[in-house]
This record gives sequence, structure tokens and C-alpha cells, in this order.
Amino acid sequence: MAALDVTDLSCSYNGNLVLNHLSLQVGENEIMCLLGASGCGKTTLLKAIAGLLPVSQGEIAIHGQPMNADALAVVPEKRNIGMIFQDYALFPHLSVAQNVAFGLQSKERNKALISEKVAEMLALVNLADLGERQPHQLSGGQQQRVAIARAMIGKPKLMLLDEPFSNIDTQVRMRLIGEIRELLKSQGISAIFVTHSKEEAFAFSDRLALFRAGHIEQVGRPQTLYQHPQNRFVADFLGLANYVPATVIDSHTLLTAMGPIASQSVLNADVGATGQLMLRPRQIQLSLCTQGSSEQGNGRVLEQQFLGTHSRCVVECQGQRLEVSTNELLPAVSQVHVKVLPHALTFFPDSQGQRAVA
Repeated sequence: MAALDVTDLSCSYNGNLVLNHLSLQVGENEIMCLLGASGCGKTTLLKAIAGLLPVSQGEIAIHGQPMNADALAVVPEKRNIGMIFQDYALFPHLSVAQNVAFGLQSKERNKALISEKVAEMLALVNLADLGERQPHQLSGGQQQRVAIARAMIGKPKLMLLDEPFSNIDTQVRMRLIGEIRELLKSQGISAIFVTHSKEEAFAFSDRLALFRAGHIEQVGRPQTLYQHPQNRFVADFLGLANYVPATVIDSHTLLTAMGPIASQSVLNADVGATGQLMLRPRQIQLSLCTQGSSEQGNGRVLEQQFLGTHSRCVVECQGQRLEVSTNELLPAVSQVHVKVLPHALTFFPDSQGQRAVA
């Protein structure tokens, strides 16, 4: 049984259609990311799942239980979900322990049992010694851990996270993402996570759904969407891409100005089809031509920019301007060999504007 089933969902906000016949499924103990630009509908879907917005069409089921059957929506507090917000939403007049207990007090009256569960939850989020502090005495990352503990103490079937890391300092964000992901996995809790940051989506999710204007462009594993996007919108949203004019010359080969390029899998395009070969910066390899060699190479370095973990290199190759990620020091105007590393090529035929993936 899926943790969440959204089927043919439409939803309006202030009279405007925001979600248009959208369907999505989240598996047990899966973390699904809703990724997209502001206004694309991802937060609207989260609110509809939570019961905070009315649904004009379609069905929502949580662990097989309909949430809006027969036009009778289940109220948010009966959906057994946890919610974590961008601004933490902690009560400033309550201590850390009291904030966490608040999520359980409506279900449990035994004060000793509540205290025991609060202590367990604070230990789980590495805040065992901070229960008596006030929220303003904590860092942003610690406040978000309190919000996580408060949402999880009631053992929800589904966790909804709305831009939970956007207010966290960059230097601690990735560590917190790893901690919360591990926590959700260890507790067997399925989650839906909203963000506009592809870096957060890649680090946190098992699968991601890329939104555009109220519908999903593509859903799948982050690596799949990055390496094999179904269209150029998906390709460009998820990272820098080079586009090289190409022609299909057989089921495994494209002809470009750089020469023939072989694919590791079959190209789903007819022989003779023209279009664009997508190449990520790390799918291209550069090697410096040695001094005194008779070989001139097929490329020339135009500029290089050091970015810490790698360098961004702009190369001209057979009239094609390419951006490449490299760890090599390549002086400007130096001659280089440009090589496409072996991989399953992604090709967008001109005739259909869709991906032909190897």
C-alpha cells in the first residue's frame, strides 16, 4: 500500500486554477521532493494533502484511507500527518520541552508518559540537554530539530515539510538535511518535501517531482532526471547543460561537428533525425596538448574559473562553445583535446521536442 495516492487532482486558489489534473504516488518510507519555481503549485499540493485547501476535483488517500471521499473532506487533525514549516512555528513563550509536548497533549493526558516521550524525542534529535531552554536561545538548526521532534512525537503516518531548510545557515544546512533524512528513515516515516533548491532536492529525496505551472513535468530518481531529462525544461532546471547540434546516423551514434559520438544504449530516434545532444559539464573531458606535439587538439580554452571543488572551463570546439567541469589547470588560449565521456546519450529531436534517451 502506498503512503500517499493523489489521483487526477485539481485545486484552485483565489479563483485561479493552480493544480490541473495532477497525479502522484509516494511509497512507504519514501521521501518525495516537490521541486519547482515559486508559484508552480508545489505548496498548494502540500496544503491540499494536509486538508488546508479545498479540492475541486480528484482524490487523496493516505495509507489507503480516502481523505475527500463523497465530497466530505477529513479535517487536518484527523489525517495523522506531521507538518514542518519554513519558519519553525515554535511557541516563543514555551520551553523546548513544552513545544515538543504540545504535539502530544491533544492525544495523551498522562503527564508522566508525555514527559517520557518528550525526553525520548529530544534525545532522538540530539537536543537531550536543551529541554528547558527557550526557542530564542537556540540556533536555527536547533529550532528546526525542535519542530521535527514536535511533528514526530505523535507518530504521524506522513510528514509534510514546506521549505524546512531555507532559513538555515548554508554551512550547517547539508548536515541538518542528512540528520533529518536519517531520522525519517529510521522511524519508517514517509515524507513529502517542498523546495525550490535542486541541491536540497538531490541531497534529501529518494524521488523528485519537477513542477511547472500546476503539473508535473517528470518524476523519478534525482539521478535519472538529471542525467536523462525528458525535455529541455527539466534539463535546464536541474543544472547547466551544453546543447550540440547532432544527427542520428545509426541506433547508437550521433554525428556532430565534434565528430561521431557513440551512445552506450539505443537511441530512440529515427536514423537521419536532427536535434540537440545534451551534455552536462562533467560528461566532457579535457586534456592539455603536450608541448612539442604535432597534434593541435580539437579545442581551445577561452576562460577558466576556480570554484573550489572543481574549475569551470569554457572551451571552443569546432565552432561550439562548451562549459566543462575539470580539475585540471588549463591556461587560457591553450590547446586541448575535447572528448565526450562514454555514457547513455540524451538527445532531443527537433521534430518532437522530446528526449530520445539511450
